[in-house]
Formats: sequence, structure tokens, C-alpha cells
Amino acid sequence: MTPRLIDRLVAAGVFVVSLVVYLLTMAETAPFWDSGEFIAISALLEVSHPPGAPFYMLVGRFFAMLAPLFGAFSPEPVAFAVNLVSALASAATVLLTHLIIVKLVRIWKGHPDTWTVADRVAALGGGALGALAFAFSDSFWFNAVEAEVYALSMFFTAVVVWLILLWREETVAEEAAFRARGEHPFGLKADRYLVAIAYVFGLAIGVHLLNVLTLFFLALIVFFEKAERPEWTTGRRALGIVMAGGVAALCFFVIYPGIVQMLPSLAGSVGSPLLVFLLVTAILGAAVWWTQKNKKPVANLVALSVVVILLGYSTYALIFIRSAADPPIDENDPETTDAIVSYLKREQYGSVPLLRGPTYDDATGRVGRARMDPRTGQPVVDASGYYVLEESLFPRRHSTDPSHVAVYRQYTSDMDFFWRYQLGYMYVRYFLWNFVGRAGDHQGGAWATGLFEDAPPADALTPSERAGYNFYFGLPLLLGLAGMAFHFVRDWRRAFAVLVLFFVTGVGIILYLNQTPLQPRERDYSYVASFFAFALWIGIGATGLMEMASGALAARGEGLRRALVPVVGAALLLVVPGWMLAVNYDDHDRSGRRLATDFAVNMLESTAPNAIVFTNGDNDTFPLWYAQEVLGVRRDVRVVNLSLLNTPWYIRQLKNQWSRESAPLPMTLTDEEVAYLDYVVGFEPQDVSLPVPRGRLSEVVGDTAGVPATMTWRLEGRAFGGDQRLLQVSDRAVLDILIANAQQGWQRPIYFASTVGRDSELGLQPFFQDEGLARRVVPVRTENAGPDGRVVPEIALDRLSKFRFRNLADPSVYYDENERNLADSYRPALADFALGLATQGRPAEARAVMDRLMREVPFETIPPDAFSLYAMSGAYEAMGDSAAVRATLRRMEAFVLRDLGPGASPDAQRRATQFAQIVQGAYLRNGAYEEASAFLDRLALLSGDPRLRTSPESLRRETEAMRRAASGAGPPAPPDGTRPDSNQAPGLQP
Repeated sequence: MTPRLIDRLVAAGVFVVSLVVYLLTMAETAPFWDSGEFIAISALLEVSHPPGAPFYMLVGRFFAMLAPLFGAFSPEPVAFAVNLVSALASAATVLLTHLIIVKLVRIWKGHPDTWTVADRVAALGGGALGALAFAFSDSFWFNAVEAEVYALSMFFTAVVVWLILLWREETVAEEAAFRARGEHPFGLKADRYLVAIAYVFGLAIGVHLLNVLTLFFLALIVFFEKAERPEWTTGRRALGIVMAGGVAALCFFVIYPGIVQMLPSLAGSVGSPLLVFLLVTAILGAAVWWTQKNKKPVANLVALSVVVILLGYSTYALIFIRSAADPPIDENDPETTDAIVSYLKREQYGSVPLLRGPTYDDATGRVGRARMDPRTGQPVVDASGYYVLEESLFPRRHSTDPSHVAVYRQYTSDMDFFWRYQLGYMYVRYFLWNFVGRAGDHQGGAWATGLFEDAPPADALTPSERAGYNFYFGLPLLLGLAGMAFHFVRDWRRAFAVLVLFFVTGVGIILYLNQTPLQPRERDYSYVASFFAFALWIGIGATGLMEMASGALAARGEGLRRALVPVVGAALLLVVPGWMLAVNYDDHDRSGRRLATDFAVNMLESTAPNAIVFTNGDNDTFPLWYAQEVLGVRRDVRVVNLSLLNTPWYIRQLKNQWSRESAPLPMTLTDEEVAYLDYVVGFEPQDVSLPVPRGRLSEVVGDTAGVPATMTWRLEGRAFGGDQRLLQVSDRAVLDILIANAQQGWQRPIYFASTVGRDSELGLQPFFQDEGLARRVVPVRTENAGPDGRVVPEIALDRLSKFRFRNLADPSVYYDENERNLADSYRPALADFALGLATQGRPAEARAVMDRLMREVPFETIPPDAFSLYAMSGAYEAMGDSAAVRATLRRMEAFVLRDLGPGASPDAQRRATQFAQIVQGAYLRNGAYEEASAFLDRLALLSGDPRLRTSPESLRRETEAMRRAASGAGPPAPPDGTRPDSNQAPGLQP
């Protein structure tokens, strides 16, 4: 077997192993977050959120066309096909990682023809080990098995790094050949790799902009090869490195924002995109021709590079062509020049200050301080009448969101916030997750080695909760640090280039994003390129250890070296990537998960024909889009995202365009009025009245006796800054839809998804009718209904009959924290159904609902939270099932005792105190005096207050006395409920 064949077999082995693992663990349907949107826009070439991903769409569309081939592997073959893009791209990235490590090793080891067997084992073994460690790292594996742009973006990043090392290798060989012939090198063939890199940059812009950060690595490789001279002093060399970084920064700004943003802006200012396109084409064509004719190789290379970047960037034409067709998913509606520029600049998401800007003022407790005129002593006001704010250097605490400002108070300065939160919490924590270990998959989870920390007892966790505890004992980190040191000793130039890549794609992103606190999800997926750079050092570290072993055995003969060096490599392979594979497999296995799709279908099936349903954010919108666009489920329903409803373009789309089988929404606002909609600060609460139709009302609400001719409620607005109230643009749009729909005779059923927050419901809760995962607005006020509104038994049972809960009872299927929480939300929804049925004299049907809930969503796989248990206990109490009430309350006790214990936050302790009242009250209402007394004993032991101890007999007497004094008092509302506590449980003080 030739050495070249061995090299290829090892590389192929790395690719196959990683691909097989990804195929076994790949999502078979649409996961939560952005994947549902990306699958939908790929399958049907629609327009995703800014700044778009047109090249990803094209690749996804190609795979979606092959979906019939994958029907045997997944019940949703289109989703499987688009998810496959990430799996293949990630496996190819792992292959390139291996090749990159081997190329870095070749720089100091020399040409492979000169290697001994031990050298080859060390190089190939290190490459395989580093690549597989990266393959099985937490964040990269997460991206590899779902439809997202990050896997394909990481592939392009690895391609650039590999191509520049290939350029360096061929440049060295060509220049050596020229020198051997006594000729001066001119126009090296290796430079074609630089043109290829430029084209990759252009294509990568159509996936994600992170790839462009590799420019700094590329600049250093080129500098050390083409510009540096052996006779330079250390100072001159340092100056040259800084200048190389400056050139890289210039190239970065040429690409972004130059080509990406300024070129469309230029087209917009000229007023003719076609004219700008023809002019730029003519200029670049002339530049390529002139530099080639006059033998200007560097200038020719630059001109060619710009041409191919634009060629790759041209995939963005797809976005604007498809937007002109008005597809159902058409985010930002980028059809006009202004809209296109806004789309590419991501103006919808606002901007953050980087080097200068207003920041949190510790003295006033606010973000921003008015600049004072030194002559008058008065605040400076701009032309629009707003205060001009003082600007600080490096503003990190810049958000004016009240919840963010509350967090800023916990930090002493901007630098404190940067070091502890932005760098420590939002990067270093993720880095250590990947190479040290992770203590659970919950939001905000800490890193852990496993040497000093243990996972909670197995009987306290579900299989999915246990799966999130992954301990690597810090071995990948130690091997990577050893590799970094070894690399700097053997080849400090390339080691420094890798260090810059590691820094720019990690800390550099942190500096640029300037993130606010309270992120809705973990953001580790953004820093995978930084983890990739560190994985290169893991491979080099393994090579270094095998080299050291080889050197130590040199005096003992070549045979011993040949035998033991592979043993060292195999041991390292086993304890680093092998162990990472073993412990990470269960919580990265997406196979069998159907929750996102089922949740979306169940929400759609919770609505009446031609409904309008208001949703809250990504996780209850993107899966619905996927279900409608890809699966064809309930296309008559119009999904309205309340976050997007704050933007004029979205309101106009809803008002003017059909979406499949759903007609435009009823609205009274004109397009001109929509353009000028704004927040109303200082809103004065007012009564709102809607006319009530008589026609088909009975089909919706049952008995219409006593239903008034108008529906009237108090619109309070949102709390904002003390006593002020606020109406968001989305609130005004929702109100207009309600008014217009009522004027048209309530033709469209209107719903709020069960995931929508109370602030977005306009105070309509007394008019809700519970129909599953959606609450319908009906003109019937029901003050004492369940949390989700009144229940009409026939409607409730019909909706529930269409629900599906695939694999939620399967303990072998892993569900992450977000999915566990969403699956748990089925419990209060169905418990409220059961409560409504039981209170209307239908206990048998209520029992069937609760039995199905316990069978389909068991505690053993989906852990409950305290609110879910509260809802279930209420349903069992209404059914008269005292034993089930007691069993449910015993589970609630665990939450109370945990959150009243040491280390719990004040908010958690407040909620736990309220739940303690609820548990105690429910025990007493159901005559469970022994359980109530035992609960008080546990609380007394936890708090150290023996006065809480009360005997069962005393509790019985107190309860009977309270019942006589206040007969008919109901149970207290849950924390954050709609009613205050209505009674005080005996034995507990408030």
C-alpha cells in the first residue's frame, strides 16, 4: 500500500465516520428555532429573514427536489433532505479539518516523501484526532444535524483555510523551481487558489458573513510567505504583521459593507440598478483586460478577485426575483431599491454602538445622560427636539430595554460587563462547554470538568435531563493547549495565524455583536469557527505527543517506534474524540423527535376554518410556516407573527396579499396610515366596543342567551416606565384587525396562540374560548373560566381528537430544555380542557382527557413544572379524584422546597411561597390533613422555624372553621394568574 493511498484512506475514514454519526443523529423533521423557516424557504424558494441566505436556498432547493428518494428514511422527506445539507457539509468540514492539520504539520516536518513510518502515523493520527474531536464537539455537532446556515458557512470557512495552505505549498514549490532555473517568478499558477478563495467569499456571503473573517488568517499566511524577509528585525516584522492586518481589514470593508451594502445603496441613489450593474461590469472588465495586457500580476489578481466575489454575490438576485412573486413567506418584502438596501443592512434589527455611544449611567440608573451646554447649563437639544446624549468610549451597556437596564445595575462598569458577561458568559463559557464539559442542557448552564462536579442523582432526572451532563475532564482543552505550545515552538508563524483566526472568530465577534443580556437562547453556534481553530491545535497536540514518544524511543530501535507510536495515537483517539462521541451522542441525537412539527400541526388544528392566529416568536411561528408550506397543513389559517407585526411591510402584506388559501386580513388602516404607525407612549386606558353578530354565533359559543349586542372591554396598554402605559405598533394592528373583522360580521375566527404573553392579548382574556393550543376571541365574557378561557365541550373534544403526540412517551428520544418546556405546555392546556368538562358535569370525558395526557406526555420523559402540576391538580380536584390530587401535590412540593432553599433567587422564593400556599390549600380542601402536616414539617425543617409545625387534627379544625366563616371560597390563583390569593391556608403565614 503506497503512502499516498494511506493518506487518502485515512482522510476518507474521517469523512465516513463523521458522516455516519451525523446521519444516525440527524433531525428527520423540522426542529425548533430557524430550521422550520429555512426548510420552507428552501423547498419553495421563498424569502427568509434578513440578510437572507440565497446560496443556502439554492443548495437546499436542489436537495428538496431529491426528497422522494428519502421517503424511506423519514415521514417528512423534504425536511430530511434539507437537513441532509448540514450533515454533508459538516462531514466535509471534518475532512478538511483533517487535511488542514496535516498540511500545518508538513510545514515543519517537510515533504511526506522524507517521513518515517512514525512521522506519518503522528501526522495522520493527529489530523484524524483533531478533526474527530471537532466533529464530536458540542456546538459543531448541534449545527451538523439540522437545517441551518452555520454548517454550510463553516464548510466555506474550512475551504478558505485549506485553499490558502494549498496556495502556500504550491507557491513554495513554484518559486523553488524558478530559482533552480535562475528565473524570476512572475504570475505564479498557485495564485489561482487566491481567485478561488475570492469566489468562495462571494458564495459564502449568500450563506453567512462569518466566513469573511478568515481574511485575517489569509493575510498572515500571504505575508509570511511573500512579504517577510529573513533579515528583518523583530520590530520591523511586528510592523509588517500590523500592516498585513490592516490590509485584511481593508479587504474586509471592501467586501462588507462595501460590496454587500454600499453597492445596493449606490444603485438606490442612482435610481437604476441595471445602469450601476452595467457600469461596474464595464469597469471591472476593463481592469482585468488592462492589467492582463500590461502584465500587472498583482493588480490583475485584485481585479479578478473582485469580479469573482461579485459573481458569487450575484446569488442575491434570487431573493429579489422571488420577492417580486409575493410568496407566502416574504420577509421584509425586498422588492424596491430602498427595501433591498434595508434588507441587506438588517435595519429591521436596529444597530448597536461599537466604539462610541451612550451607555448606562451608574449615577442616574439610566442608559444615556443628556449633554449639557457649558455656557447655559441646559441640556443640548437636536433639530428634532430630542436630547443629545453624552457618548462614551467602548459602550457595552447600551440597551434601553427596562429588563436589560435592570441587569446592568449588577455590574460596576462597562468593562466589568464586558469581561464578566459578554466575554466570560457569552464566549468563554461556550468554549469550555466544548472542550472541558457541560453541566446540563438548561439555559445558562455552566461548564464543568466532571472531576469535582457530579450530575444530580439519576432518579431525580428524566433520561433527557441526564443526557445534558457531558464531562470530558478537560482532556480536549489540555491537549489543545499543548498543541498550541508545540505549534508555536515548531512553527510560530502559522501558529500565530491560527491564534488570530481563533481570536477574530471568537472574541472579535463578541466585540462586534456587543450583545445585550437576557438572550432568548444560547448563542454558542455563532463561535464554531473559533472552536474549529482550537481543534487544529488539538490535532497538533496529538501529533506533538506522538513525536515526543517517537523521540524518546529513537534509541531503542525503529521497530519499537513503529509499534508504540500507533499505540499512543490510539490511546489519545480513544480518550479524547472517542470519549466525546460516547458522552455527547445521546443529547445530540435528533432522530425520533417530532415535537416541533406536531406542536405546529396541533396549534393549526386548534382553530376553526379560515382562522387568524396571532403567534409570539420564532418557535411558534417557523414550525407553523413549515407545516403549512411544506406539509400543506391548514393553509386556510393565516399565521400572524406579533414581533413582525411591528413593521409596516408585514402589516401591508397581511392587508393586501393572499397566502395560499387564506385571504388578506380585514383592516381599516390605509397603506399610508400603516407607513406612519408608531408606538403610543403615555397611552390613556379606554373602553373598546365591538358589534356582536347574531347569525352563526350559536355554532361558536353554544347558548347565546344573554349575549349583549356589543362586546366591551377596557384596553389598558402595556406598563412602561412607572405609571406610564404604552401601545406597541403590533397592539394597534391587532386592535384594527379586531375592529375590521367585527365590522364585517366576525367572518374570520381570531385566535391567540397559547404561547403569546399576556401583554400582547390586549386585555381580552375574559373573552377567550379555549380550543386547544389557541384561544379564540368570542363576544362572551366569562370571568371565572380557566386560565385559557371558557370551554365548549363539543369544540374542545373535536380539537383534541386531531392532536398528535408522537414519541413524547419514548424515553430513548432526547428532548432538550426548550422542547421539554414546550411539551410540558400541553399539560396546562389539556388540564384546562378537563377542568371545563368536569365543571360542566362531564367527568368521564374529563377523565379520558387526563388519562390520555398522562399516557401521551408522561412525567418519566417530559418533566413537569410547578404551574403544570397546579393546573393538573385543579382538573383532578374538579373531577373529585382526591388520590390524583394528592399525588400531583406531592410532586409540587419538590419545586417549593427547591426554590425556598439556599441559593434560590428572590423571584424564585417569591413564587415558591405562593405555590406553598397553593399546595397547602389544595391538601386541606381535599381533606389530606396528614399530607398537609407532613408538608409543614418539611417547610419548618428547611426554614428553621418550628412554629410552622401543625398537627393534622389542628389543621382539620382550622380548615372547618374557615369553611364555616367563608363558605364557597375557591382555591387561590397560581402565581402570575388572573386572580389574587382568595384565602390563606391554615398553618402558613404570608
